[in-house]
Amino acid sequence: MSELPSKFQSEPSFLQSSQWAGLQAENHCPNEKIGQSFFFKKPLFFCKHYLYGPRINEIDLSVLKKNSRAVFARFEPNRSDWSGEGVRTISIQPAKTIILDLTKDESDLLAAMHHKTRYNIHLAEKKGVTIIVDNTRIDDFLVLMNATTERDNFFAHSDGYYRTLANFDPDFIQLILAEYKGRVIAAGLFCFCSSTAVYLHGASANEFRNVMAPYLLQWAAINRAKSLGLKYYDFYGIDAKKWPGVTRFKEGFGGEEVNYAGTFDLALRPGWYFIYRLLRYFRRAIH
Repeated sequence: MSELPSKFQSEPSFLQSSQWAGLQAENHCPNEKIGQSFFFKKPLFFCKHYLYGPRINEIDLSVLKKNSRAVFARFEPNRSDWSGEGVRTISIQPAKTIILDLTKDESDLLAAMHHKTRYNIHLAEKKGVTIIVDNTRIDDFLVLMNATTERDNFFAHSDGYYRTLANFDPDFIQLILAEYKGRVIAAGLFCFCSSTAVYLHGASANEFRNVMAPYLLQWAAINRAKSLGLKYYDFYGIDAKKWPGVTRFKEGFGGEEVNYAGTFDLALRPGWYFIYRLLRYFRRAIH
């Protein structure tokens, strides 16, 4: 069995970086560092709040119990198993992802791809699709994102959220675009943090889908990460049931599947947490 999943999960997640904490603060999401992990303050009812700790590596949960006024702490271990405290809840971050080992040669990465993925990368190159890295062209990304959400009916953040990403730090978040015949037809926001590049958000046009620009866009991001000396490329989320098309697309690039333990709640104020659970139950029953 490959050691890639355990090696990758031993690395700190970009979600636990000081850069991500700063970016979220700019998006009006305050945070605090408890022990070795960042937790983000999320509003609840009656001026209450809870804490959200994404992809935490190690934490002494007793520290949370002593030092927080939050109703509960919601956290996601950066590992495949978890036997500590907490009640499992609905996942926030994807429970599965695909990771590429960037220490491999370019030829080995290409050889590990599905033959159709490899063909589509070469087709986009042959058709004359060009790649641009330019965070100032966030408007082009937003046009594509609006088209993508209408076409594929999935959740998107606000335009302001994406603008904050693009304007934050061009070494940390980069906007990569694929252009064809003078038009941007695919684009993605990518995070370059520590040892890992992460595919955060992507969008594509309804036109010129036959030139396969998204494939070349991903390959460009992968090579950019390799040139920066990074070790891993994280496609960030697969689910064959919820996102079958996106999952097939990502799986076509090869790599290995990495699983996470999931998302857990730790009640810090049991009475208030009971009220929260009750209100959540009634709200979902109504919807």
